[in-house]
Amino acid sequence: MPRGRPAVPKSATKFLNSKRRVIYMTADGKYLAKSNKGATVYNPKAKFVKSPGGTERSLMNSQARVPTAIRPKMMRKVRSNKGQARMKAGQVYRKAIGPTRPVGRPRKAMMASPMGNMGIAGLFGGKPVRKARKNAGMKRGPRVPKKMLAANPFAKLY
Repeated sequence: MPRGRPAVPKSATKFLNSKRRVIYMTADGKYLAKSNKGATVYNPKAKFVKSPGGTERSLMNSQARVPTAIRPKMMRKVRSNKGQARMKAGQVYRKAIGPTRPVGRPRKAMMASPMGNMGIAGLFGGKPVRKARKNAGMKRGPRVPKKMLAANPFAKLY
């Protein structure tokens, strides 16, 4: 009487694991591979695929559809700009959407006062808001306290 489990019928798939060992599928639909000592290794992940001609290609360079159970977590390709600094997600997003509006209340516009004529009317050639002073450009009166001026009207002005 044979000891251990009875042999499970299995068929070879066209996929190989990372050590280029053939991945088999059992009658139950489970996948397994053999180790170098011949032991059964369950749940292998496909890394290579065999062509009908017998050549072994990496999954990266093939269009082979890998069954979900043995599909590797990520079939990663090397970046085309390898060695350069990566952009953060926010930087990529901002670069894609372009410049944005400033946040908050807009600044007050500086009103121009062309030639002393203030206001909107002056900007568009209307009449002045207020008339110009008669003594415009002249020096203004004395800078003396009123009490001192009342006490001595001829006091030295400064």
